[in-house]
Amino acid sequence: MRHAVLLMAYGSPTSLDEVPEYLSGIYEGKPVPDYAMTENMAKYRMVNGVSPSNAIIDSLVKKVGDIMKEHGDYSVYLGNKHWKPSLETAVKRIKEDGMEAITAIPIFPFESRNVENSYKKPLEEAMLKENFKCKVNFINGFSKLDSYLTAWTKRIQEANPSQEGTLFLFSAHSLPLFQDESGYNREYFAFSRKIADLTGLKNYDIGYQSRGKYGKTWLEPSVYDVASLWENRGIRKVTTIPVGFVYDHLEIKYDLDHEFGGWVADHGMEYSRIDPPNDSIEMAKVFADLVLSKL
Repeated sequence: MRHAVLLMAYGSPTSLDEVPEYLSGIYEGKPVPDYAMTENMAKYRMVNGVSPSNAIIDSLVKKVGDIMKEHGDYSVYLGNKHWKPSLETAVKRIKEDGMEAITAIPIFPFESRNVENSYKKPLEEAMLKENFKCKVNFINGFSKLDSYLTAWTKRIQEANPSQEGTLFLFSAHSLPLFQDESGYNREYFAFSRKIADLTGLKNYDIGYQSRGKYGKTWLEPSVYDVASLWENRGIRKVTTIPVGFVYDHLEIKYDLDHEFGGWVADHGMEYSRIDPPNDSIEMAKVFADLVLSKL
């Protein structure tokens, strides 16, 4: 059986000129709020219009493909929810290539209803538009895989961060609570505690970053609230560990490093961060393990 592995990402523009089109897609053609345009233009100016995620994901797709070729007739595709190549484009290519089954994996480590609803429905709509019928195995979260745990513990051990006077602060993207995200919260906290135990981190805590500007109820506590508590305990260094993210992108570079890192510095503390697995061979093996274990 010819099998497609579809990695699904949010998507990022590749230049400042593309940001308005990108945001228009996110807001489904409705007027883009001024704050969203201003904030996103500022973020993309920081990286000269190119998010680090684009090259990382392209490399990751290639590496997963190389591994999967050793296990049978697999091809790996990328489909973005809000940029190119779109999910529709990916489905069209999968159909044209004669694939008979799809394993679809949003690149988000923790199980989430928000993620499932926002990726599964567009995938189903794209398949309906292409009149393409085949078996689909949709995977929601992969943090329970030992290989994902290993990918992060290796990163921390290689960084060998100083523990003296340091708060190790795990972070993940906050989500609005209009849907029940108790599973996301539970997986994230359990995963973080396990990493802390395996790597012997002494002073650690867990918080959420990237809270949106709409809605009143979001997953808590925020990284700011957590850091404030530890500041009062005499901590003078904060090292973030963004385990809710597989790869570097603007919600790490801007929301975490720039905004939160700036807040940490303003409070007289030193800021640093552990890099996510990105396109490492360990991360590529996570997706290969995921596909093979589910089959």
